[in-house]
Amino acid sequence: MTRRLSEDDIRIWQQITRRIERQKPQELSPEAEIKKPTPIKKVEAEPAPLKPFTIGENARPKEANPHISTKPADRSPNMDRRNFQRLLKGKFEIDATLDLHGMTADQAKVQMIGFINNAHRLGHRLVLVITGKGKRSHRDEFNREKSGVLRQSLPDWVESSAMTDKILQVTHAQPKHGGTGAYYVYLRRKR
Repeated sequence: MTRRLSEDDIRIWQQITRRIERQKPQELSPEAEIKKPTPIKKVEAEPAPLKPFTIGENARPKEANPHISTKPADRSPNMDRRNFQRLLKGKFEIDATLDLHGMTADQAKVQMIGFINNAHRLGHRLVLVITGKGKRSHRDEFNREKSGVLRQSLPDWVESSAMTDKILQVTHAQPKHGGTGAYYVYLRRKR
């Protein structure tokens, strides 16, 4: 339904339209022409040539932990020479043993920390932690032979701040106690 305009509406409309002036379109001068931007040329940079390298050539060896002896030494910074030689020869009596075979790394870490804390609380001096040598052997990203996740992780677990105040020395066990698949953990005296 459309509504018709009243006479007042028509009169107002006419007054408005009389005030409006028709504007002329501006003439464009030749300077004012719109210039199109010039396309940007893609310049492909040549990649720098790579120098020949071998993986791991700049790798730094991990700093040795004074608490862990991976190869037999004459002295220990933490123990007197006589006791350290007895430890290396496996002549100390083992107070407790923990076997980590069949555990994941996370399970083994929790078990080992609890075992060490309990052994220290009970006043034990020497405990044996059996990690195993690892069944599967593979190469890491630096083409090094890797086997035995637990065996290689135990030194890192020992370095944790919760353990260093309880452990005096860690070294590989004698072959009769598991060799490189086990560790002697010599604990500090309970104070």
